[in-house]
Amino acid sequence: MNGFRRFDALMGHFYYHLGTVVGISIGLFSVAISLDLVLRMLSAGNLPGVQEIIEYAMFAGVFLSAPWALRIGAHVRVDLLIGALPAALARTLDQILDVTGLAICLVLLWFGGVNLKFAYMFNSTQMKYYNVPEWWLLSVFVASFSLLSLEFVCRMFRGGSAPEKNQHATGGF
Repeated sequence: MNGFRRFDALMGHFYYHLGTVVGISIGLFSVAISLDLVLRMLSAGNLPGVQEIIEYAMFAGVFLSAPWALRIGAHVRVDLLIGALPAALARTLDQILDVTGLAICLVLLWFGGVNLKFAYMFNSTQMKYYNVPEWWLLSVFVASFSLLSLEFVCRMFRGGSAPEKNQHATGGF
C-alpha cells in the first residue's frame, strides 16, 4: 500500500502542475485576445488564427484538467443526497458512484480510442485557419479519459477524495 501512496502523491503533483499550466494558458488567452483587439482597433492587422488556437487550447485544458478537478472535488457533483444519508450509507453510495464513473470513463476511453485509430488511419483533418489532424484532438480526449479512469481507481483505493489538505474545491487555480 505504501507504493500506492507514493504513486497517488505523484499523480497529485502531476495534476496540480497540469492545472497550473491550464490556469496560465487561460490568463494568456486574455492577453492574446486583448492584443488582437488593440491591433484591429489601430488598423495594424490582427493575430491570424488566434481564436482557433484558443479554441484548441481550451479544449485540451478542459479535458486534461478534469482529473485534477475530480481529485480535489471541484467537479460538478450533487451532494444533497449523500449529505442527507448516514455516514456508512453515504460512503457506500460514493463507492457505487466511483465504480459507475469508472465504467463510463472506460466506455468513453474505448470509443475515443477507436475513433483515434480511424482518424489516424484516414488522416482526418479539421480544416479552419489551421489544418489540424483530428487524431491530435482525439489524443487529448483519450489521455483525459485514461487519467480520469486512473483517478477513479485511485479514489476507490483511497476511499474518496484526495488526501491533500491544502487543496480544496474553493481554491481554484
